[in-house]
Parts: sequence; structure tokens; C-alpha cells
Amino acid sequence: MANDRRSWAPDVPVSPGETIREILEERAISQVDFATRLGRSEKFVSQLINGKASLSYDTAIELERVLGVPASFWNRAEATYRGLLAHQTRLAASEEQAEWVRSFPVKDMADKGLIARKTSAAEQAEGLLSFFGVSSIDAYRDYWSAERRLAARMSTAYTPEVPAITAWLRAGEREAELIDTAPYDEERFRLVLDELRHATRLLPCEWQPLVVSRCAEAGVAVVFVPDLPKTRCHAVSWWVSKTRAVIQLGSFYKTDDQVWFSLFHEAAHLLLDRSRSRISDLDGDAETERKMSEFAGNLLIPAEAYESFVSQGRPSKAEVVAFAEHIGIAASVVVGRLQHDRVIPYNWMNDLKTKLDWAVYPHSTPRFSQSP
Repeated sequence: MANDRRSWAPDVPVSPGETIREILEERAISQVDFATRLGRSEKFVSQLINGKASLSYDTAIELERVLGVPASFWNRAEATYRGLLAHQTRLAASEEQAEWVRSFPVKDMADKGLIARKTSAAEQAEGLLSFFGVSSIDAYRDYWSAERRLAARMSTAYTPEVPAITAWLRAGEREAELIDTAPYDEERFRLVLDELRHATRLLPCEWQPLVVSRCAEAGVAVVFVPDLPKTRCHAVSWWVSKTRAVIQLGSFYKTDDQVWFSLFHEAAHLLLDRSRSRISDLDGDAETERKMSEFAGNLLIPAEAYESFVSQGRPSKAEVVAFAEHIGIAASVVVGRLQHDRVIPYNWMNDLKTKLDWAVYPHSTPRFSQSP
């Protein structure tokens, strides 16, 4: 009898008290007598049998003496019961869980390998909690509404888009954690940016790892994260600490010039925002963003050279290519600037741009592939 029970491994919560009850019934021992032999109160025995009282290590030893079943069995039984009970409680589907899960683009997150594919709302909730690294829905809300998170950085504290934004930002956090960086060095970062201007002429498979490695040397972790629906932001930057920053880039517009401009725009935030207390480009004010864009544009294309070039009138494609070669930058970046400034229409010279898509996902590091 005892040997059979020692192999007990239920997959549903069954308290050790049920086994005690069975043994007492088999041996015709009353709970009153059992309490006396155990040296415990009848109330405690009742609670133990009904699974309301925890079975301690001391109690396990006492049960071994009284019932002849090893203490190791009772300890395993108690641990299994409490573990299954906690798991069952967490997996109990609730309307709050279902509503919370529905607020996220879970299918897209699963497609991109951010979370595992699950069927029930309870399982999906567990997957989301693990993804965000929090213990509960309340903990998620507290964390992402904290001063250094979203609420202080958005015009509205909570909108339907916020879950998608937090998922995209969290994916960036996780990617950034994989990148080792040197302590932030502003002078070094400026030199890196000047070097990366020339890297715009490389293929995506060449310039993406170069961006990551060179920026890491200056204390900035650059991560590329596939966009999620409803994020509304496709490039952000923030300070992890005084000596480490992160730039997170998507590819909403799917062309290289947009990614490059976004990188330099976020770099401008890191270089010029001395407060180091917010996530940039989550509903930033228009004047600040204008200044950052102007700074980024001049980093990519020197202001004097650009003004001289556009002063000659609307350029031809050949002239754009020659100008880009002269200043050592990709023609696509020049085209993007000319289109933004309305020097040329938005449908002109797009063939000079490199179309981007995400390589087969998931894999260790999100990366771009060149679209045909």
C-alpha cells in the first residue's frame, strides 16, 4: 500500500491530506485518535486532511513515525500539490485575462517569434507575462506606466495602441540585453556617426552588423525590431543608464533612406537631450522633433554642400548620383532628403533607394534583407 503511494505523481491538484484520509480509513483510525498519536490538535488534523494546512518538514517526519510512510513522500506530495495548485490558479481563465490578451497583436507577435503560439487566453496570458518579464497583469501595468516608461512620455496615458507599443519596446529591450557595450562616450559616438555616413553605400547585410558593432563601441546598443501593427512609432531611443543608451529601429517605410535617417534622428536625441530621462519619439513635441531632424539631416548631408546643391534648381538623377558620390553617401539618402524638402516629388527617383524587408524570422538577431 505505502509503496504504491510513494510513486504518486498527479497531474491535478490533490492534497496529501487525501492520502492521509485514505490511510486512516483503510486502518480504521479515527481523526481524533490520529490527532492524539500525532500530538496535534483535531483542528490542525482536519485542516491538514482537507488541504487547508501546509504540510511542513516537521509534520512529514511525524507522519512517517505515525503512519510508516517516508517523510520524503510527504514532502514531494506537498510540493507537487502546492505547485499544481498555484499553476491551476494562474491558468484559470478570466475575463480580465482574455480582455488583456485581446489588446495585444498576439498573432503578429507569434509570427515574429516573440511569443509561442497558444490556444487559450490563459496560456496566451502566461506567454505575455513571461515575454514582459512580469509576474501579473497588475505588475505589467505598474511597470509600463512608471515614470521612466510610457505614461510620462505619451500625450495620453493609455490608448488602444499602447499594448502594441509596449510589446515592440519590450522586444527591443530583449534584443538590447544581448549587446555588450562600452561606457557611453559622446566624442566617440560622433566619430562613429561620421563613419556610418559612408556605410550607407554598403549592402544591408554589410551595414547592419557594422552599425551595431560600431555604436556598441561608443556605448549605444542599436537594435532592429520588426514593426507590429498599431505601434505608431518606428524609431525610438532611451537611456538605460548614464553610461548606456539604446536606439531601436523598425522599417515601416521599408526603404534604406528612412532607416538611415531614423538612426541619425535618434542619435540626435542622444547627443542633444541632456535630461536622459525619457523615451524619445513617443509623441514628442513638434519643435523638438524639427530640431532633431535638422540636426540629423546635417549629420548625414553637410548643410553647406546641400544648400549649394539645391540652389542650382531641381536636379536630374545623374546629378543626384554624382552629388552623393562627391559627399560619400548613398544616393538613396540624398533622394529621401530631396523628397522631404519637396525639391523633387515623392514619386521621383525611388529606384535609387534600396527596398528592405525582414529576413526569415525568427532567428537570433532580426536583420534586414534586400527586397527585389
